[in-house]
Formats: sequence, C-alpha cells, structure tokens
Amino acid sequence: MYELLWFIGGAITYQLLSRILKVAQLYIFFQEVHMHALLMLDAAAQDIETAQEIKASLIKECDLEKGDAELIDLADRESIRLWKTTTVIKLQRAIPNAFKTEMQYNTWAELENYLKQIKKR
Repeated sequence: MYELLWFIGGAITYQLLSRILKVAQLYIFFQEVHMHALLMLDAAAQDIETAQEIKASLIKECDLEKGDAELIDLADRESIRLWKTTTVIKLQRAIPNAFKTEMQYNTWAELENYLKQIKKR
C-alpha cells in the first residue's frame, strides 16, 4: 500500500517539477527572442534613418526650392517617428500577458535605453 502512495507521490512530483522547468525554459526563451527582436527593430530603424539622410542630401542637391526640401524632410522625419511609435504599440499588443512585465519601455526612447542596458550585459 505504501508503495502505491510513493508511486503516486513521485508521479505528481515529477509532473509538477516538469511543468516548473518548462515554464522556466519558456521564460528564458522569451527573453532571448524578445532581445533579438528589439535588436532587429533597432537595426531597421537605423537603416531607415540612414536612407532618410541620404534622401535629404540628394534632395538638397536637386533644384528644389528650400521650402519644398524642408517640407519633404519634415514629412520623412514625422513618418519615421510615427513608425517608431506604432512599432512599440504593436509590440506591446503582441506580447502575451504573462510576459508584459518584461517590457520595461513604453516609448521608442525608453526602448533604446533598454537596449543599451541589454548590450552592456
């Protein structure tokens, strides 16, 4: 009789420990994926800003009026700002509730600071 109780207790303990390890591994995996996704978004933002700077320098070389060139540059900078804001909002919506505490940012500037902290580690 005691053997049956030990067997059932061992099976329950195994299931419990197995689930705890799975959750821990899932959390570590999420942290890695999250970090790499943020690094990729940051690289994309830098590439977009570089392309915008190249475009701005080419526009300056064209025969456009100064006001038109400034208007195009302003529109490009605003588009990039909106893209960054939208990206953070979409990222916040996409992350499961269980991992929302991992998001230590609400704006693009906070995301960049968070990335700097990650890169220091």
